[in-house]
Amino acid sequence: MICPFCSLLCDADDLDTIPCDRRSSSLVQFASRRMVTPTHLEARQSEVKLALQRAKCVLVTGRIASVDTARAAVAFAAKHSATLDCAESGHVFKNVLAIQRSGLNSVSIAEARDHSDLFIVIGDDAMLRAAPRMPFALSNDLPNQRTVLLLGEFGQESIRGWKHAGFDTWAVQCELKNVPTALSQWSRWSDQVWREQTTSVDSTGGLIASPLLERMACAQYTTLLWCAENLAMAEADLWVERLLIWIASRNEKLRCAALPWTSTDGTFQQVCTWLTGFPGRIYFRDGIPEYDPLRNSYEHWIERISESGTPESVVVLIDETIASMTYLRPLEWQWLEKSLVIELTGDSASFPTWMAGFETTADMFRADQTLLAHVEPTRNQPKNGKPASFWLEELSS
Repeated sequence: MICPFCSLLCDADDLDTIPCDRRSSSLVQFASRRMVTPTHLEARQSEVKLALQRAKCVLVTGRIASVDTARAAVAFAAKHSATLDCAESGHVFKNVLAIQRSGLNSVSIAEARDHSDLFIVIGDDAMLRAAPRMPFALSNDLPNQRTVLLLGEFGQESIRGWKHAGFDTWAVQCELKNVPTALSQWSRWSDQVWREQTTSVDSTGGLIASPLLERMACAQYTTLLWCAENLAMAEADLWVERLLIWIASRNEKLRCAALPWTSTDGTFQQVCTWLTGFPGRIYFRDGIPEYDPLRNSYEHWIERISESGTPESVVVLIDETIASMTYLRPLEWQWLEKSLVIELTGDSASFPTWMAGFETTADMFRADQTLLAHVEPTRNQPKNGKPASFWLEELSS
């Protein structure tokens, strides 16, 4: 099955027993949340439908994790000439924008597990806190026969996690922004450095021992793994693009591939691309999607509304996930006091929404976006509530 928290294939019998910061904090949040009984539901639906008919500007946004809700959101946005942007903080688009410009040499979890002899994992300890079974998903039970190089701000906890999964693990502390440059320099120096059996200083100021350089230079199949959520840097898409260009250059003689780790919001991008030809950030004009990755982000939509003072604007806020961080509560939200905000969330007073893959069955994509799975609910469905797709279809009827 696929874990509805980290979008990782997980064969554990009981997901609740796996140590996972994201899952634990989310379950605590869920336990403290009260499913509100819908009040005057029919009257509220009529009010919302009337507002949608009168609306001049509509935004559909939030967290979408399931195929059904993604389909319903696209259909809803097309009918109401809405802007649609469901990559809440632009995590997925850090990869999308780079891929559109430079292409992608991608690999699935299964292929990386079966064929890669070197993994270069870029990020920090938050990666394993969010997806603690990541090393085991990439392990093929061959102790110390494959190398993992952790580049970034990894501590002993992460090193132990990869070693426990059977990898020969090395860690180099460095700033993430310098990683593409360091890899490019290593490509130029690798043959000379490992043959001389010396120690080289990379551009980040960290020391890389020659045994590691030798392993890197001899690798026949290298896989680079990163998670967009960990790229808290300006112009992260350009950083990803530089990585992708480096990966492409390594394929002239050897096999090198990218494994961009994607959380549950990647399901929306996949479905939206099937239906519209674009991965999101689109505005429907007379039912025709217009793609603009900058102007059609939810942040720019809010900015335009706040500056123009456009009346009769509606925001449809969807959250069918359980997550420890708050959803879409930017400071700019205070500028939307005159807008009607329709919340399709677990604690909505009017439209309480079940959590995909947790309270209701859902089709979701795995973290490498290559496998679609039918995720059964892990908890009983609350009496009061419906899937987000139901509310979207009901409000469009």
